[in-house]
Amino acid sequence: MLPEICYHSVTSVDDALALLKRHGRDAGILAGGTDLLIGMQDGTACVRHLIDIKPIPGLGELSVSDSGDLAIGACATINRLLEEGVPPGMEALAQAADVLATYQIRNRATVGGNVCNASPACDLGPPLLVLDAEVRAVSPNGERTIPLKDFFTGVKCTCCGPDEIVTHIMIPASPGPRVSSFRKRQRLKGHDLAMVNAAAAYSREAGLKVALGAVAETPILIGGLDGAGLDDRAKVLDTVANSISPIDDVRGSRTYRLKMAEFLVGEVLDELVAKFKEGQA
Repeated sequence: MLPEICYHSVTSVDDALALLKRHGRDAGILAGGTDLLIGMQDGTACVRHLIDIKPIPGLGELSVSDSGDLAIGACATINRLLEEGVPPGMEALAQAADVLATYQIRNRATVGGNVCNASPACDLGPPLLVLDAEVRAVSPNGERTIPLKDFFTGVKCTCCGPDEIVTHIMIPASPGPRVSSFRKRQRLKGHDLAMVNAAAAYSREAGLKVALGAVAETPILIGGLDGAGLDDRAKVLDTVANSISPIDDVRGSRTYRLKMAEFLVGEVLDELVAKFKEGQA
């Protein structure tokens, strides 16, 4: 059963911050609620005050600037992201959104919630990492922008303070044509967390970037790929193998995850090569 709670619907970030300050660790931010409410039911989230930020103007919107930057409000649902689409070169994000949970859950689950939940198996984590995403957070001290690669700090932990609220996920436009891809392996068809997921992006200007989920304490952007290109497959796979530390759990073994990480990275590289040959970058 859910504990007795107080529900607060707010229409401004300032009101939400005031409630956070007043109720401290007893408060929880409600966007879609698909993770938070489950945590409240099983006792892992001790929340007595729900602060619903969905009514705040702009937090459910997506917008693309004249330069091609994508701004995603923290309360934008996964289905809204799919329906409105993403700019060219950001297809990995749409591919990840399309296999996240079920259609019904995607009507509630939000982009900000998926990121802030900070699951190691977060589906949106790897594509956002390879697309150089940033998190915009607001606190009583002002606003700051955090590179996503610095945002995840541990299993379901982020660098956000208890008085901060994430308002947007920002993806900058690529300096040149870019291609991207995402793959996921799960136990079941339909709704299940990833056993392993992987994303990659490539442009001539920025080079190759690869990220994986469910192979470490957080979704990780693979380092050591400076100068690597689409024809450096052996180097990329070797770097990936030396950068990840999967565990054994109910979804799969460490050995299986190591093999699957290699397989999925190979698949996303193949798709990037195919798109590159088609002239998409």
